Amino acid sequence: MQEKYKILNEKPYPLGCYIDYDKSLVVRAVFSDCKRCGITLYPASDDKEVKPLQIQFPKTLKKGAIYSARVKDIENIDKYISYNYFKEDAFFCDPYAKHVLGLEVFGKDVPDSEIRAKLDNKSMHHASEHEFDWKNDKSCFVPYEKSFVYLLHVRGFTKSSGSGISISKRGTFSGIIEKIPYLKELGVTTLELMPVYEMNEVENPVATRKNIQNETLIYSKDGSLIDEKNITKRINFWGYKKGYYFAPRTSYCEHPDDAENEFKNFVKTLHENGLELILQFFFEENENESIIMDALRFWRCTYHVDGFHLKGVRLPIRQIVREPLFTDVKIWYDWFDIGDIFNGNLPKKRFLATYNNAFMYATRRFLKSDNNTVNDFLRAMVNNSSENGVINYIADYEGFRLADMVSYEHKHNEENGENNKDGTDNNLTWNCGIEGRTRKHNILQLRKKQIMNILTMLFMAQGTPMIYSGDEFAFSQGGNNNPYCQDNEISWIDWRLLEKNREIFDYVKFLANLRKTYSFLHNPSPFKMMDYISCGYPDLSCHGKEAWRPDLSGNSHVLGMLYCGLYDKTSDNKDFIYICYNMHWQNMDFALPKLPDGLKWKLLKSSDVQPEKTVETDGKDLKLQSERSVCIYISEIDKNFKKKKDRTKKNGKN
Repeated sequence: MQEKYKILNEKPYPLGCYIDYDKSLVVRAVFSDCKRCGITLYPASDDKEVKPLQIQFPKTLKKGAIYSARVKDIENIDKYISYNYFKEDAFFCDPYAKHVLGLEVFGKDVPDSEIRAKLDNKSMHHASEHEFDWKNDKSCFVPYEKSFVYLLHVRGFTKSSGSGISISKRGTFSGIIEKIPYLKELGVTTLELMPVYEMNEVENPVATRKNIQNETLIYSKDGSLIDEKNITKRINFWGYKKGYYFAPRTSYCEHPDDAENEFKNFVKTLHENGLELILQFFFEENENESIIMDALRFWRCTYHVDGFHLKGVRLPIRQIVREPLFTDVKIWYDWFDIGDIFNGNLPKKRFLATYNNAFMYATRRFLKSDNNTVNDFLRAMVNNSSENGVINYIADYEGFRLADMVSYEHKHNEENGENNKDGTDNNLTWNCGIEGRTRKHNILQLRKKQIMNILTMLFMAQGTPMIYSGDEFAFSQGGNNNPYCQDNEISWIDWRLLEKNREIFDYVKFLANLRKTYSFLHNPSPFKMMDYISCGYPDLSCHGKEAWRPDLSGNSHVLGMLYCGLYDKTSDNKDFIYICYNMHWQNMDFALPKLPDGLKWKLLKSSDVQPEKTVETDGKDLKLQSERSVCIYISEIDKNFKKKKDRTKKNGKN
């Protein structure tokens, strides 16, 4: 039976497919050179009356590599709910699909031919009914000097039974919403999500699929046919792969059939709570620049996201940054050529930021008391830019977690199935005396102290701090430094550790609050490290065992940093804060810098369980600080200063 539909030419943009208000099918798709291509429409699976409809595109529809058509008079057009494209005998899902069907269950292996795009039928609803209510939504912009970034994997964040989330919400965007009070309590300002665009996470590392005459055959790299039963499949848990860049991931939704509105509600709820949302996007090296730009524009306009962390090589960074739509969007990448991008006309606000792995390397080496590290540590602590933000971190999804960083020196990736050959060997870590788990109290105490030490470095550095979810209460991955394929307890955060390691969680809260309270600890521009307001103190100064005399030699493992609150023009907090880092394996005596008359030092917080001791020597206060510890001092009014002054005058007269 010959179909009665008519195929007409249509303008080639924007790409995608939908049923228009006049009940015609509009198709715009890219096909490379081929003899036969087109679209197949599918009815609901329970509809026995309507058969799938295959429409082949004539060459007359082609403009460049784009086939664009308007198909009129399709019988039972309203009965079709999904579609696939075909090229020769292979079927594939529309890369511009806004909602993908077939991937609702995480970890389920689905053939490419069964992954379909939901067909948007504009004729069956009014625009007002279809649009999400964005009323009163306002994107959040938090300056980098005031930001605290929290990176998480949507599924891994709440999938564990210990998360306290109802089963239907575990591992979903709704699960994150349940944790918003927790994130705000911690002091988080910015949420960064690992890839949340749709994809088939099941991968076969040695085989490729081909669809021949509606039968899926699997071939090895050498071209030989493989029995599917003999293939070891893996889960790409992290999600750094090519996907359907315009569709929210349905397996991350409590209600997959309404993924678009669920993600919109997620974004709006974050904004209502003052939280920014940054999405990671991974693009392969040969990805078409057009789809990259279209995808980022789409998420900004459709989902109101606040920025993107771009991952991949050879990306059109200059084009992305100069896109007019992104002039108020945060964009993160490994490196920017600021001069080439802005030609000397810098924007008033810093929207760009670099992800700074140099900070991780410098602080880890200093933490474990390596020689020749104090100079690199100091550079990492003061690294800042007036042109772009700097995102600092001590642990990321790659490499050891924070808890494993102080518990393991060697990777333990056997469960990944690659004979422990995957993952980096350059961990720059120290296990505090025992590899892995232990019950020894002194080892556990040292590990906790080391965690608090490096957290202090992170939050007191000039860049923006980022922590990976679970690190705030010492979640461990058992020494696996590359759990890219682990959809289990290795990657699912164990929330039971929150109470067990409450002291570390509270310390992160303390550091985040200290950073928020004293704005002079972090500036939008680099410290000048000089007394440019003639107050007697530089904005930031460095010290060693002796005040004003830092030891930057190769054998040094100590550094003191004095922050002068007199330079703070934004608040009434004019305190002095002194942070002393002793990463030596021995106790050290430190002379604290002298404060202005009427002030004295008070120990605010220490990573050591034992308080420091004060020793009077030649009229100077020497602080005996324990090995591998950090002490934070703050100035306070010396109530006895007037008495001391009067006593000095009296003695002078005598």
